Amino acid sequence: MSNNSNDVLQRDTSSIVMACLFIFMAMVFLWDTTNMLDSDSSVFPRAVAITMIVLSILLIIWHLIKPRKKGESFPEASTTRRVALVAAMLAGCLAMPWLGFLIPGIITFFLLMFIAMYDEWSMKRKILYPLIAVAIVVGFYTLFGNILQVPLPVGSFFE
Repeated sequence: MSNNSNDVLQRDTSSIVMACLFIFMAMVFLWDTTNMLDSDSSVFPRAVAITMIVLSILLIIWHLIKPRKKGESFPEASTTRRVALVAAMLAGCLAMPWLGFLIPGIITFFLLMFIAMYDEWSMKRKILYPLIAVAIVVGFYTLFGNILQVPLPVGSFFE
């Protein structure tokens, strides 16, 4: 068995470091929820923080168990795409006080989906993805706004 230089394994240390950073942030968020006066208010932030910790630990384990071959990479990523994803999320958040939750939520979801898509947009994707996107956002809007009675932004434009 030859030891080819292409078979050298390497860990994705940047992903491991980011996962550790997310674990630290989630622990800070968990600690911060201990100061909330209403115990019901802390349920959602704690659930998100615990999920973030569990998923980050799983990511670390994955990268420790399955290191990549040297030179093997993920699909081509770009700084422009990453900045555009953050900008789309920020724009959606900034639009919510004026337009409410639903419209910016749907538009932001579409933008994120469009920016993050690596594969070619087939006709099936062009039809299914927007329908699924609207169903997801409307579903969350209904779940949080109507069923769980979480106050969502209404938007000053519609008042």
